[in-house]
Amino acid sequence: MNLRRRDLFSLGALSIAGYDLLELARPANVQAQSRVTPRGSADTVIFLNLQGGPSQMDMFDVKFGKWAPENRDVRPTQFGYQYPYGLMPKLASHLGDLAVVRSAQAWETVHSRGQYYLQTGHAVSAARIKESPALGAVIAHEFAGRGKSTDFLPPFVSMNYEPTTMYGPLQGEGCLPSDCAPLTLDLAARNLPFFVEEKDRARLLRRWEALQRMDSSRLALDDASPVGMRRFDSFSRAVFKMMNTPAMSSVLQMTDEERKAYGGTPFGDACLIARNMVAAKAGARFLLVTQPGWDHHSNIYGNKGQGGLYKTCGTLDSAFSALLADLKRLNLLERTLVVCMGEFGRTPGELTPVAGREHYADTMFALFAGAGVKGGRAIGATDEQGAKITEFGWSGKRPVYTEDVCATIYSALGIDWTKRITNTPSGRDFMYVDPAAGTKVVNFREVSDLFT
Repeated sequence: MNLRRRDLFSLGALSIAGYDLLELARPANVQAQSRVTPRGSADTVIFLNLQGGPSQMDMFDVKFGKWAPENRDVRPTQFGYQYPYGLMPKLASHLGDLAVVRSAQAWETVHSRGQYYLQTGHAVSAARIKESPALGAVIAHEFAGRGKSTDFLPPFVSMNYEPTTMYGPLQGEGCLPSDCAPLTLDLAARNLPFFVEEKDRARLLRRWEALQRMDSSRLALDDASPVGMRRFDSFSRAVFKMMNTPAMSSVLQMTDEERKAYGGTPFGDACLIARNMVAAKAGARFLLVTQPGWDHHSNIYGNKGQGGLYKTCGTLDSAFSALLADLKRLNLLERTLVVCMGEFGRTPGELTPVAGREHYADTMFALFAGAGVKGGRAIGATDEQGAKITEFGWSGKRPVYTEDVCATIYSALGIDWTKRITNTPSGRDFMYVDPAAGTKVVNFREVSDLFT
């Protein structure tokens, strides 16, 4: 028996495994639920994912105690908050462009669930985990059909994400069409297979034409074809377009001087390529750049300025500062929203017996720059230990949650965050930003105070 796509929709109940066989029918039935006015101040979003959960009391919500090493070199800034110049000296020159949110809060304290939340803006639901698309996939779907004929970059790109058991897999297109899936790059492995030298271009075209003639099954694909075949076809055509575009070489090109300025690390290389993708103006809309290593359960301060936070902060410092400097120099920061945060914070107060900090949801930080964000300030405050939020610092009069960050990203890109997709495989609406959060219903919204 040949099970066609419309046959699957006629079944009453679908197993989780069945989601692998389904993607959303085109056109998607997308409906807005309330009257909001998206900001539309950005063309692209760069999301710096600090995988593991950075220590807020050492970085952008500095606290003091007997546990604190002297060489953090904490001093007051001209913007009214304390800053660890010893950990991030280069980024200090760019604080005028950064809005620091110190009243952020997470719902989860488990890495895999926290990363899922960060990537999708939704709580984990076992029944819908394969159905729910990532934030980048929703953005890709929103921009489908709106690109230029000269665009050669996919709208959703992910670099350096570690899909380990602890952090969970990279979230993809879910029930959305295959062309909403992320292009993945691994800069640690120097995985840059999309560049073709001019001398090899004629051979590429001959081989591509031969493939089209031989693989006749791809010419007959339609909505009833298996999703795996359609996903492969979509991916291969997108890759061919990149490989057959000479401008792709400038996107992947990294001089030794530039790599050094960005820190010469996989994270620095990814930030450099993100800059190139923004500069190319060739269709990239959501760039997820992951920096692993922030899960400091032990030896958080390393040894005499080496390892621990000194290593991760040093990597972030070089890459983030160079990224902001270049985006500003190239007049790209005005139309690029940069967001930097992890899945949660770290426990406040004294260190654990192994000189580390555990997972903590009640306080964390989030950083914003570009696309109209008013920098040079801190929003919100916490107590002396960094354990509780004492000032929310924004018109929402509550903590800033991941859903609010997602709504802000959608709004900056001109997307109505109240939309929902109604024709999902499960029959349950997928809300771009779901008010039914981890433990309660919240009126999530754009953090408009960032822009005023």
